[in-house]
Amino acid sequence: MTVHTSVLSAAGFDPVGPVFGTTVMDVGWTGGASCGWRPTYPSRRGPAVALPPRPAGHTAYARALRGGRDTALDRMCRAAGALGADGVVAVRFTEQRLAGRTREFRALGVAVRSRGRQRPGAVFSTELAAPEFVTLLAAGWVPAGIVRGLAVAVRHEDWRTASSLGFLVPNTELAGHTELITHVRAEARRDVAARAAALGADAVLTSGLRSAMWATGAGEDHTDQVAECVVTGTAVARFHPGHPPSSSPTVLPLRSTR
Repeated sequence: MTVHTSVLSAAGFDPVGPVFGTTVMDVGWTGGASCGWRPTYPSRRGPAVALPPRPAGHTAYARALRGGRDTALDRMCRAAGALGADGVVAVRFTEQRLAGRTREFRALGVAVRSRGRQRPGAVFSTELAAPEFVTLLAAGWVPAGIVRGLAVAVRHEDWRTASSLGFLVPNTELAGHTELITHVRAEARRDVAARAAALGADAVLTSGLRSAMWATGAGEDHTDQVAECVVTGTAVARFHPGHPPSSSPTVLPLRSTR
């Protein structure tokens, strides 16, 4: 891990040392998973009408993912606080599947301490490297903490999601997949904004957006499509006078996500 000591020193910070947080979680689908199936309802003007499937959340699975990542981050910040640090920069998250449903979540960063009299009320964290962190300070912003928005949803397999349609009409849009991935991305963005607001932040510098989709068996001759989205970023707040905080955070791109 590269530490830009001279850059930090120019901004009034000294590196304290690397800090690490980890947690091992059992991550599975049991307890709270719900199918995206919607029943058929009678119609007053004709035959029964089947409403399109609605994305439903896998509560327990999402809770385990969120808990593992948040706990690793919290333990890293606690380690920094024990060293007398004010914050952690250049934080990197890793996730590893150990065995079966067991996963390990890790957070690693560089603890830094301010030489000034103004000290934060709590240890902050940011994915920004030292040069970006200093640039952020020079622009009148301070990091409030790393925020990760998470959304998981499941949609019942039907003709709008069946990939087999590609054999009949190649190179065509699968509307069900589009709806599902759009849904989880919107929910993840709302989640990251809410988490930033809870930290008292004014904006979010997004550093990554990761999406995945897969099929899962939900019963005899019954398949669901599952989608997951994680939005990661640093919540930031203005510290220059004359800039009142906004009522809700604005999601700002930090770098291109190609």
